[in-house]
Amino acid sequence: MQYIPKLNYVSDEEVKKLHEYGVGLLESLGMKVEDPTIRDQLADNGCRIEGERVYFNPDFVGKVVKNQKSKVTLTCKASGKTIDMSLGKTFTHSTGGAPWIADMVTGKRRNGKLADLIDTIRLMNQLEQLDVPCALVYPSDVPSEITQLKQTAAMFEYSKKPIYGPGISLASNSKYIAELFKVYGGSDLAENPIGMVGISPESPLFMPKEITDTMRYVVTLGIPISVLAAPMGGLTSPLSVAGTVIQSHAEILGFSCIAYLMNPDCVLIYGSRTFFANMKNTQSILGLPETGISSALAVQLASSLGFMTDVYGLSCTSCALDEQAGYEKMINALLPSMAGATMITGIGSLASVMCCSLSQLVLDNEIMAMIRKAQRPFTIDEESLGLDGLEYVINDGESFLEQEHTVEALQNKEVFEPTIGFDSVWADWIATGEVPLTKRAGEAALAMIEEDEIIPQDPTITKEVNAILKAAEKELL
Repeated sequence: MQYIPKLNYVSDEEVKKLHEYGVGLLESLGMKVEDPTIRDQLADNGCRIEGERVYFNPDFVGKVVKNQKSKVTLTCKASGKTIDMSLGKTFTHSTGGAPWIADMVTGKRRNGKLADLIDTIRLMNQLEQLDVPCALVYPSDVPSEITQLKQTAAMFEYSKKPIYGPGISLASNSKYIAELFKVYGGSDLAENPIGMVGISPESPLFMPKEITDTMRYVVTLGIPISVLAAPMGGLTSPLSVAGTVIQSHAEILGFSCIAYLMNPDCVLIYGSRTFFANMKNTQSILGLPETGISSALAVQLASSLGFMTDVYGLSCTSCALDEQAGYEKMINALLPSMAGATMITGIGSLASVMCCSLSQLVLDNEIMAMIRKAQRPFTIDEESLGLDGLEYVINDGESFLEQEHTVEALQNKEVFEPTIGFDSVWADWIATGEVPLTKRAGEAALAMIEEDEIIPQDPTITKEVNAILKAAEKELL
């Protein structure tokens, strides 16, 4: 018999009711859709149109939900690394787009640069618990008009894993990012995707034309998309966990219906980004336990419909690599992981994802290793319980140290072994110099970057990428 840990916040009946509420929002309150062509297409599918507001047909929504994909394989062609994502498995990706990075020398925050972005990619190549790297930092030394494009180009050039491109919000960048995907992935992107991107509807229940134009470039190619609905409780959604989750649900369903019109075969991932504000100053903070609770509830809801999920996560409000960062990240990643999230984000982030850190990447890698241990299923039988060994110890006076079961358990990592955390006694702590965890993490990060061997890029690809970047610069700068 096998036991797999699983967290359910509500009953199956309540999950069904939550979905009905979400569909009801789309039917009764509708979604503002600026693009008239899309409104006409939605009308052809039974939706009611009043001005720019679309009131969705529940039958059409149901058709789109049934069409969703529950698995996808991402491949990095340079290294051959594959990620087989599906319901029931949990993967990780770093946060994306932090404007600041913690300097490795001073420890102070500063604006991120392109060299920092490359360092984070090379470090993420070496982190065992980081499955799909994202563009962790916005490079301030790149013009903002082409930042997302340059991030994507750097990811493809240096990553040895399938990439999670930046959250795209500009159609002008989306056009060229799609070209980069074609250069690196070839013409079979839908069949053999080399990565994914994120695109966000706006809250509450709004699809600007800029976003639907952005969607067209990537949806039509079949590039997998995480639908990053990001309502903020108390500011752009109701100040309750359930209310914010339901609004996010409705926004993701509305986005999915529009994507279906563009390409019904495109893989969509349920990227619920449920945020909550400090109502004393109206600032979004990601260390609250409500982040993990709402993410876990969203996972339960989405999984019941067959959606793969992408949620926070290893996030924190803390602005330092300290105890607060540790306990906030653990609670907010553990809850959705135990609920069965397909992807957990936030790795490497600080200060509500406004800052990132090489050291924090290493620490989060360890946190995720512990969470994956907590997710590990139990096999309950006499062999797994070690009853033969117990019998030898009791009846024959043997010790557990010499039992075959003990050796096998160690080989199977029955007991967690940290890679960066201290795991001995006080005397050893003194003998090893009482080196703080943050210092060990920083040293490990720099060592891993040094160990990362850059894969030479095909000169033909380099030439094509340079041509795309030059064309973008000519058009956008």
